[in-house]
Amino acid sequence: MKISRIVLAVLFALAASANTLRAVPSLPTFSFHENGQGKLELPIGVVIPFPGALTTDPGPGGLLSALAFTAHPQVNPLVVGDVVLLDASGHVSDILRFDEATSSASGLTQLIFFYSNDHGGLLADTGLPSLMLSNTITIQENPSGPTVYIPAAGQPGLSTDSPLGDSFRIFSTPDTGSTFLMLGSAIAGFVFLRWKMPAV
Repeated sequence: MKISRIVLAVLFALAASANTLRAVPSLPTFSFHENGQGKLELPIGVVIPFPGALTTDPGPGGLLSALAFTAHPQVNPLVVGDVVLLDASGHVSDILRFDEATSSASGLTQLIFFYSNDHGGLLADTGLPSLMLSNTITIQENPSGPTVYIPAAGQPGLSTDSPLGDSFRIFSTPDTGSTFLMLGSAIAGFVFLRWKMPAV
């Protein structure tokens, strides 16, 4: 009986955490992970897979093999530029780069590069570009979960296709916030079940 209580508590915690983490965003939201997993979440509840792959970055100082996500803007490309993430010590940890879009018969194609300086062996861990684009902004990395970046007018990544703009979640560090949330929910669920169920 004790085992079943623990299993129920864990399942309860996972379900509660999953519902919290799956909240529908109010803006079109891109998520990028260093391992190449990505997705685009739309406010209507649609989730579009957005996988990345290693390719050559033609931008200034770009590497021959860098993690790139391929976007297909509807009408206007995302604003070109670099978003530089600083760690707690003020060093550059990651760069999200929006390269120039190219046009073809099938429409616009635009590469978004994710550079990481973590040396963790993931796809993004290829180092940093040697030169920066002229349109560059610097933000602070979130040490306890994804760094949320919402570009303002003229900033890299701004979309004029969306009336409200868009947002980006950059997973450059372990998502410890979600882990702690699940652990806390599991403990709360276990305590609740232990209190409600009679001892055997």
